[in-house]
Amino acid sequence: MHVKPEAAVRADELLEAHTVWWGHTVLLRLDGELDLATVQIVDRAVSLALAGQPRALCLDLTGLVFCDMTGLRALQRLTHRVGAAHTTLHLTDLHPNLHRTLARLETVVPWAPRVLQE
Repeated sequence: MHVKPEAAVRADELLEAHTVWWGHTVLLRLDGELDLATVQIVDRAVSLALAGQPRALCLDLTGLVFCDMTGLRALQRLTHRVGAAHTTLHLTDLHPNLHRTLARLETVVPWAPRVLQE
């Protein structure tokens, strides 16, 4: 009996990064899952956004449905990269589950997130 291997899921099927510019501000919206398979999408999107030398980067996590420890580390790296670029970081629409996770980890974040209502 021959068993077919399961179809590999591509990272861009798990997470989409959308970028919109308004003057000197860039909005980066993440939709999907942030984990080991998808962190390179975030890293690439942040690199492209910072290449435009924005004054502010707004990170919209409305559509982020899953985030593991690798994803949390990616968000931490993002924070440091944005700061090193002398860009202000704003976090918008943080999902309540992620907000609770960050609170439990006692993570210090340089933003005041607006949390979505459950």
